[in-house]
Amino acid sequence: MIVLLIISVLLVSLLVYMFNQWSRNRMPSKKKRGRVLWEIQEDMNTWSNDLVKMNREELDLFSLTQDKQVVKRGTGTTAKGTFTTIFHEPVVSYSYRRYLGKQVNELLYARTAEHDYVYWTEKGKTSLEIDGQPVGTITNNTLLGARSGKELARIENTARENYLPVSVGNREVGALSTLPTTTGDPLSQRAFEFIPDDLNDKEEQLLISLTVRELVGRSVG
Repeated sequence: MIVLLIISVLLVSLLVYMFNQWSRNRMPSKKKRGRVLWEIQEDMNTWSNDLVKMNREELDLFSLTQDKQVVKRGTGTTAKGTFTTIFHEPVVSYSYRRYLGKQVNELLYARTAEHDYVYWTEKGKTSLEIDGQPVGTITNNTLLGARSGKELARIENTARENYLPVSVGNREVGALSTLPTTTGDPLSQRAFEFIPDDLNDKEEQLLISLTVRELVGRSVG
């Protein structure tokens, strides 16, 4: 009798644990997403401080190197880290969660010294917000405007030598390296080639929004 009671308690505990794991790793409803995002932001406040303000010079120095990178895999996948310049100045922090589902369900939150980027992907479709404002949807590395439905920015899918061209509107604003990150010579691990001298704030934000998502995707697999 005691043995059966113990077995029953263990089975109930296992079922509760499995239900909690499933609940924690399923895509949150739209009503709960604000709370989930707030929790991620509060957590990031504890480990990501003193980000260096992004400008034309920092973009030139932006590297493939990450500081404080942690990737955890299990029922779902979580990751966080901070991209730095080639001189190890922190410029972009991010937190990532992948949820259960046959199609891609995930949340990516990224932060610079001045802007916040939120990407919700549900059933393979990604919406982008910058500083709390809806910008559009990302499909196949192409960002379409939320209101116009027209292309705002894109990362080309075909590499030019070792770089993927990035354009905003009809203008090429950079080229993202396709080379793998190495530890041998961190000063050579620049993420971008060709950043225009007259890059404006809108172009910078859209460039960062697409390339950070691409780089985090490479990190988490």
